[in-house]
Amino acid sequence: MKNMFWALSLTLFSAALTFGQITAPAAGQSQDDHDDNGPIQAGYAVVTPSFPGATGILVTASFGLRRNGAARTQAAVAPPALLTSAVMFVDVSDQLFKNLGLAIVNPHNGSTDVTVTLRKNDGAQLATKTITIAARRQVLQYVTEMFGSQSSSDFSTGPKLPAEFTGALVLTSTTPISVIGLRFRDVNFSTMPVTTVTAFTGPLPTLALGVGGAGATLFPEFAAGGGWATEIVIANTGTASVTVRVDLFKQDGTPLTTALNGQNGSSFKSLIIPAGGVLVLAPRDRNGNDDF
Repeated sequence: MKNMFWALSLTLFSAALTFGQITAPAAGQSQDDHDDNGPIQAGYAVVTPSFPGATGILVTASFGLRRNGAARTQAAVAPPALLTSAVMFVDVSDQLFKNLGLAIVNPHNGSTDVTVTLRKNDGAQLATKTITIAARRQVLQYVTEMFGSQSSSDFSTGPKLPAEFTGALVLTSTTPISVIGLRFRDVNFSTMPVTTVTAFTGPLPTLALGVGGAGATLFPEFAAGGGWATEIVIANTGTASVTVRVDLFKQDGTPLTTALNGQNGSSFKSLIIPAGGVLVLAPRDRNGNDDF
């Protein structure tokens, strides 16, 4: 599982393919969207309403791991708010194959410095480091990769994370960032809650023409290929239909192209959701079934 998450650490910005209205597929479709033997693609997703400040839109995402063509484990998460400081629980164990994976996105037009501090369960500081994240890019790492571990032959300097460690991870950033954690134990994983200390109440920055801004939502992790799948669910709780677009980005600024609901692309536009309705974007098989 460790190698799988490291494979997600692939190293965002561009308009790509354009589609018309996309709805949930019928009972069958012309292609199977899964590419389990292909390379893992990792990055993040942005959901943008067609007019700024649209209300009544709720978004969630699910991550799934497939083996032998079938769904094996999955976790769901609501999009986190932007923040400048937060704390997370850390539980690492070589013996039990436990680890914590972090996805951090800087959605701004300039770079940001994120200081990451590890504290032991008695509150004492073990290690700290500062990571510079370029504009509109993502960092995706295990905490053991970020600091180095005593059981690995890496080149990290300073104190290393013990093979068995329980404590807290404290993050502070010079500009608002989006963060989620994935808690791994062998092949199983779940989302790790991020406790926000200082939240950002302003809108998501504009990442590209028509992407981001007021009312937009950012998911700091999206994965596809190599046995991974991501589902994005958008609910309209309002009294009128809404139109949204979903844009997928890799870590390095290029579009992340994958298949969702039988169509290939990195920018899915003109998604119409009726009042009280739900739209599900997910990789599907030829019968129109998803993994979640």
